[in-house]
Amino acid sequence: MIGATAICLSMAITHESKADAASCPSPIPLGLTTALTGNLALLGTQARNGVEFAVDEINAGGGISGKKLALTTEDTGASSTDALNAMNRILEGKPLVIFGSMISPHVFAQTDVVTKSETPFLVGATNAKVTAQGSKWLFRTHVHDGQLADLIPEYLVKSLGKTRPGIMAVADDYGLGASKGIQASLAKLKVSPVAVTSYAPSDKDMSAQLLEIKDKDADSLILFGRPADVTLVVKQMGDLGIKLTTIGNSSIVAQTTLNNLSAAEADGTYAIGGMIPQTSTDAKILDWSKRVQEKYKVPADNFTVSYYDTVHMLKSIIEKVGCDKPAIRDALAATRDWKGMLISYQADARGDLAHTLGIYRNKGKTPELAGPIKENGY
Repeated sequence: MIGATAICLSMAITHESKADAASCPSPIPLGLTTALTGNLALLGTQARNGVEFAVDEINAGGGISGKKLALTTEDTGASSTDALNAMNRILEGKPLVIFGSMISPHVFAQTDVVTKSETPFLVGATNAKVTAQGSKWLFRTHVHDGQLADLIPEYLVKSLGKTRPGIMAVADDYGLGASKGIQASLAKLKVSPVAVTSYAPSDKDMSAQLLEIKDKDADSLILFGRPADVTLVVKQMGDLGIKLTTIGNSSIVAQTTLNNLSAAEADGTYAIGGMIPQTSTDAKILDWSKRVQEKYKVPADNFTVSYYDTVHMLKSIIEKVGCDKPAIRDALAATRDWKGMLISYQADARGDLAHTLGIYRNKGKTPELAGPIKENGY
């Protein structure tokens, strides 16, 4: 009798779960705002690729309880004003969930209006303060620069033995916030940077900053930027004959960066950041990465993986709680050990779900995984 009761209860729970998902609209509306034009388009397309690839994959498999997903995408361009306007257009379609980009100023501009709409908002924006805005509707599924600000100095000093670093960061919310965090973490290690420099996102010549760091007898460089400008910095180091142990965010090992560097320029540089698929030895993951590149002609990176995982996480939640927005929000906040492609996700009190990062070293133009590293406390 106990066994029969358990079976019946299990069937009832399964039926209820399917009934909830079956009650969703057809198709299930999703929104995405990301930079597809302007100087941030290279990054923005990675978010689009990850979300779109997952949506197409789910729809090809029959959707969620037979309901297909309908994705509406709006281009944020390169300005926060355009990002807010793009979000307002998305909200007009009353999406069930909205995916925001990894561009932190855009997400800051959008958070208030999305919060007022009471729509779950899933982002990859990397400024640590993104999830400190007090919105219970916002969740981040990518690692952030607060984690990097702790782990990069720790690895540089304790593992690589460098104690005279120069710091160079892109001069926007993303880079300057990271630079402040890195300086604070170095101070805890009783290390003072010999120079702290920055460059505008549109700058093409960083030689003055590099020469300042060299002239102050640095033994290493902490570099924090985006693929296009990181490429310029590394190339100009070679042109100037500056040889320093270089470590930074995942832009250093991004395929889009490596495609524009020679093997000699890239060799030996380090990065800590979100997990990238190219270093995996899993045939399924390598096949996935190959299929993404074949479809979009752009290599999958850590953001592609994060956004792809996010859509599949959402699918698993809708299958359990249906299309009720507060229920989806609560399920995201309660996430524990949800296994994605390369890491497991766990929600903390602020809404951050990614706490595992990778340590990488370029061997020529090939990034190699030195090992995973977890945020302190995880």
